[in-house]
Amino acid sequence: MDLELEGCPIFLKDPIKTLSLLPEQGYCNINYLAITENTRYLLRKLQPNQIDRAFEYRVQHRAHQRKLGAKPIHYDAENYLMISDFLEGEHKSRLTPRELRTLASTLRKLHKIKLRTRPYRLKKAFKPRHTKALHALRKLNREPRELVLTHHDLNPKNILFHNQKVKFIDWEYTGLNDRYFDLATIAAEYHLTKREEHYFLRSYFKNSARINLKKLHLYKELYTILCSLWFKNLDETKN
Repeated sequence: MDLELEGCPIFLKDPIKTLSLLPEQGYCNINYLAITENTRYLLRKLQPNQIDRAFEYRVQHRAHQRKLGAKPIHYDAENYLMISDFLEGEHKSRLTPRELRTLASTLRKLHKIKLRTRPYRLKKAFKPRHTKALHALRKLNREPRELVLTHHDLNPKNILFHNQKVKFIDWEYTGLNDRYFDLATIAAEYHLTKREEHYFLRSYFKNSARINLKKLHLYKELYTILCSLWFKNLDETKN
């Protein structure tokens, strides 16, 4: 296994007993489960790319402080390695009203984290020119902008349910964007009905007057296009 673990301080007094690849892998990392005498760790071999891993590590620290994610333990920029506590939990494809409410509450806590970074420029993601996406972006320019720290990749594989709590994983795309990007991602990924969308948004905002369904649907449209372009690019890269 291509992991530089010699001299890693956390394993000097508590050596690894078993190290195994996780059955489910991400697209930007190779993930391992490391089991020691006392603890289970997630080891992520990072793929060299343009992602700001130092910022990702800072975000995960802040998220852990608010009990939203795993505790980050070690970051080795030279060897593209990041280590955190291993989170137990279940990925779900369908959500009960209680789970939707808990997810909304957890997301609201994430969106309250303050970190300075440049806002996402979604328009840059749609090059070459994508007419439908640019049309949606022009409509969004007429709506009030609500910039928060967004996870930006809240598909079900990055959301863990455990003991009636929710935690997020994989923070590499986190950045400053409109809160509706995350809200729309969840609505799209979980295929929420109109009734479920209303319930989810009411649980998030606590005040129905703040709900903007137009923004939700425009961001759902953009997210769907982004996913199709991203997976198309991924397939072309593999070939």
